[in-house]
Order: sequence, then C-alpha cells, then structure tokens
Amino acid sequence: MSHQTASPEASTQVELTGPALANLSGIFILIGATSSLFGPLLVTFSHHFNISLPRAGEVLSVYFVGALLGVLPGWWGLKRTTGRRVLSVALLTVAVGTMASGLVHSWFVFLASIFVLGLGFGSLDMGLNVLLSRTREEGRAHRLSIVNAGYGLGAVICPLIIVLAHPRNFPSIFVGISLVALALTTFNRGVHAPALQAEVLQSRISALKAQRRPILLTFLAAYVFYVAVETSASGWISSQLQRGGFSTAVGSFVTAAFWAGMTIGRSLGGPLHRILNERRLILGGLVAAILLDLAATSNHLALVAYPLLGLILASIFPMGLIWYTRLLPHDSDGITLIIFAMMAGGVIGPGSVSLLVSHFGVHAIPYAFAGFAAIDLAIFTSVRRFSPVVVD
Repeated sequence: MSHQTASPEASTQVELTGPALANLSGIFILIGATSSLFGPLLVTFSHHFNISLPRAGEVLSVYFVGALLGVLPGWWGLKRTTGRRVLSVALLTVAVGTMASGLVHSWFVFLASIFVLGLGFGSLDMGLNVLLSRTREEGRAHRLSIVNAGYGLGAVICPLIIVLAHPRNFPSIFVGISLVALALTTFNRGVHAPALQAEVLQSRISALKAQRRPILLTFLAAYVFYVAVETSASGWISSQLQRGGFSTAVGSFVTAAFWAGMTIGRSLGGPLHRILNERRLILGGLVAAILLDLAATSNHLALVAYPLLGLILASIFPMGLIWYTRLLPHDSDGITLIIFAMMAGGVIGPGSVSLLVSHFGVHAIPYAFAGFAAIDLAIFTSVRRFSPVVVD
C-alpha cells in the first residue's frame, strides 16, 4: 500500500478566489495612491503646518522608514499565521495611520501617523508579492502582473483626486483612504494562504545555502538598480521638463503618463509571458529602457520616451520574481530580502540623481537613468549562469 506525501510546495501553495484576486488588485491600487500623495502635497503641508518646504519633505523619509520596518512584522506573520490575517492587520494599520493623519493638527503627531501608515504599506507590499509568488505556477505571471498593475493605476488616480478635491482638503482625502482600507479588509476571505512552515522549508534551503547565496545576492543587486530606475524616473521627470522650458502641468502630465504606461505594461505581462519567457522580457526591456533614456536627453523626445519607459519597465518587477522562484522555488525569505533591496533602491536612486543634478544640472537626469538601467542589465544577464536549485 503506497502513501503519498504532500510536497512542500503544495502544503504552502496559496489559493485565491476570483473576488480575492480582485481585492488584492484593489489593495495595490490603494498603496499606489497612498505613496503618490506626498509629492503633490508638500507645499500644502508647509502652509498647513506652518513649516518650511524642506521640513515638509521629512514626511517622505518618515514614510520610507516606516515601510522598511513594516516588512519585518509582515514577514514574521506570514511564517506563523495565515496570509489573510497578515493582510487584514496591515490594512487596519494603514487605516489607523491615514485616519490619524487626516485628523491631527500637530506636525510631530502627523509624522508619527505617517510612520504608522508606512508600517502598513511595507507589510502589504511584501506580503502581497510573497503570497502571489506562492500561487500555482500556471497563470502566476498573469496574477503578478495584473495585481502589481494596480500600484501604477493608484499612482495615476491619486494626483487627479488631489486636483479635483483641492490640495487644502487633504485631511478629507486621508480619511477617505482610511475608509477604503477598512472596506478592503472585508474581502480577504477568499485568500487561502497557510503559514510558510519556515522550519521545514527554510531548513532545506539553508542546507543548500552555498547554491542559494550567489543567486540571492545577484537578485538583491538587480532589484536595487531596477527600483533606482523606477523611482528616479517618477521623481525627476517633471523637474527635467520644467527646467527644459515646459510648464509644471506638462511635467505632471508626463509623470502621470509614465505611471499609466507602467499600469498598461503590467496588465499585458501575462499574455507577453506566454509568448516570451521572463528572461527575454527582462533583458530585452532593459535594453529598450537604455535606448529610451538616451532619447530623453532631448526634452521634446522625452515627452514620448518617458511614458514608453514606464511601459517597458513594467514587466521587470513581476518577471524578476518569477525568475527567482524558478531558481529557488521555496525561498520566501529571499523574496522578503528582495523587498528590502527594492526600498534601498528607492533611496539610492533618487539620492544619486540629486547629487548628479547638483554638480552637472538637469541634463544629467536621463544619463543617470540610462546608467542605472545599464548596470541592471549587466546584473540580470549574469543570472543566466544559474540553474534551478532542487529542494527534495
């Protein structure tokens, strides 16, 4: 009489109902919208709280620190409880942070509220991508691409909401986001995600750490430079165009078009993956990104090149996760570390561009983007030397 033992992959596989998958997309729309709030509102914050503009910019750093630390409780939760609980707690954290941000009148309390909001964002960003990476392999590329497209969609929608509602009414926008986060917690019942059983899976991965380490380090570096390209572009496109003679409205529109391209590109990720594998999408996309960045050295060409850049970059993030999971099928901790690397890229990229602009002017911006993309291309190309690690 034979006995069948469930494979590690089957025991930790995530199952999503149709409504649950739609809800995960909604959560990504929410966090994309939340992350795009701060840039357009910095001047409003300075007037509302009677502080200088540089001091108002502290909100960005506080939000990032909260997001970085928020990865840790989310990671801990996924290893010890269900994914549904982790998502619900993270959404409640976002709801508390945004509600408090909309009701307080003290700058320091506002920053504390934004820190709480960042904690929720970090847990959600990591948790959603880990859960999607644990779904069945068939259709995984489509699910990762579609759900991540929500982030770009939210980043496009929120600035439009700010314009319609008027920036001075930002407290109402924060309260509205809080209510949406609360509503989204009610649709998590279709997420069936058991704990990661890390003591079983990760011990087996650790036994093969000699093979794992170079793969993980390579992907960490690759994601640092990928996010450096994405965040630098979204943050500096408008400045380049404004200094190049275009209006603020044109700069904002092209930035929004960049995010729209990102949204469309990720929506097409599933069909493209059926035609081209993840390696071709990543490597070909980075080659195209370099060419578009160099074309953007002309401010007039930049009006078209930057939206196309968003379209091209869109597939790299989800396809990279798919490539990683093919090489290390059960390494959930590695994906968590990749999320950390992404956040590091969000600091390194814009900071490096700022330094270059201070020395060489705004003409250095597209060259910086192209440099990041070229380094990323070299790193991702080196991944081709690895073979999948077999975990018995």
